[in-house]
Amino acid sequence: MHCYLTEGRTFKCRRCLRCCEQPGFVYIREEEAERIAGFLGIEVPVFVNQYCDLWERRALVLKKKEDEKCFFLGDEGCLIYDARPDQCRDFPSKWKTERSLEYCDGMNGNRKGMISNRIKIRERI
Repeated sequence: MHCYLTEGRTFKCRRCLRCCEQPGFVYIREEEAERIAGFLGIEVPVFVNQYCDLWERRALVLKKKEDEKCFFLGDEGCLIYDARPDQCRDFPSKWKTERSLEYCDGMNGNRKGMISNRIKIRERI
């Protein structure tokens, strides 16, 4: 996936997964809940009750782990990647934070993160 960011920067996702580890909320619309529930093979009410929270009584958000990581982030990546919410699909082409350049390997050629990922992979071997 290539996309162009502001100021002539380009983005290519390197699957560093750091976007899934950031604090904040992943908002879910009704059609996204239906898509994810279908992917998981469960009914929408079951998905909402098990995997979502109601934020400020008005927005449905994915539950997070205690360490703020996405509930669906597994050891090898996103467990619902093919059905992931649009907010996840749209990062960073349609939205990003000021900190995105600090943690995202794909933005602006973040070599530091790429090197740390290689070290992690070598440690597993």
